[in-house]
Amino acid sequence: MIKYKISGQQMSSNLGDEVVILDHKKGFYYSLDNVGQMVWDYIQKQTTTLDELVVLVEEKYDVKVEILRTDIQELLDDLLKEKLIEIV
Repeated sequence: MIKYKISGQQMSSNLGDEVVILDHKKGFYYSLDNVGQMVWDYIQKQTTTLDELVVLVEEKYDVKVEILRTDIQELLDDLLKEKLIEIV
């Protein structure tokens, strides 16, 4: 099972209902909405799996599991591509 963790090339800050992530190697910043913020905050606290993240978001939002799984996987793929998270 794949586990994800925050990479060392970024720093982040919560600003209201979003999180802003600065990639200090590239000089770019990224913004995540409140669901993305929930996922990001959880990954910051501990290494985690896609399944754990789906359960976390499902507890708060009334969305079908299949949709959550797809959306969260896309977010994780984007974060991996930008090297903001990494696979453990």
